[in-house]
Amino acid sequence: MSSSDLIDAPAWSIRPEQPRDLDQIHEVHRAAFSGPAEAELVDAIRSGSDFLPGLSLVAASSDDSILGHVLVSRIAFTNSEGDGPRHGVLALAPLAVLPPHRGRGIGTALVAEAMAIADARDEPFVAVLGSPPFYGRFGFVPASTFDIQGPYEAAGDAFQVRPRRDGPELGPGTVSYPAMFEDV
Repeated sequence: MSSSDLIDAPAWSIRPEQPRDLDQIHEVHRAAFSGPAEAELVDAIRSGSDFLPGLSLVAASSDDSILGHVLVSRIAFTNSEGDGPRHGVLALAPLAVLPPHRGRGIGTALVAEAMAIADARDEPFVAVLGSPPFYGRFGFVPASTFDIQGPYEAAGDAFQVRPRRDGPELGPGTVSYPAMFEDV
């Protein structure tokens, strides 16, 4: 096998965030979104009761520089059938990769790992507001497919859900995000 046949491993790995990463995570979101809103959203979610530490993942280089971050937290879903019960579901938001490192598969790896972890949990689905071509690769479909409503009606097909593998059948209902999401 020649050296040109070898596939280089990425110069980064995916792992759960650690306390020493918090400032860098904040800066990744500021740089990726050209402003503080998403960075402040991450900080607000982290300090709330819906934060799931195992679902805040970073792409870290070998020197522990943070190149990307994804956060999945708990939100609410109310079934439309009668006075349907409220269930905990998950929201993927936000996802950020430092601009100089985009196009290296970091965002894809972060979402793939987050979805693998989410599949092992009890929540029936993950919601996201984002690019249908990008998120569709992970099994996300327009929320309207399941008659699931949310606060982002103007988003159309960009408001998406991903049913848990081997999870319950999804029925109509409404997704509710905590107030901290309104400022983004």
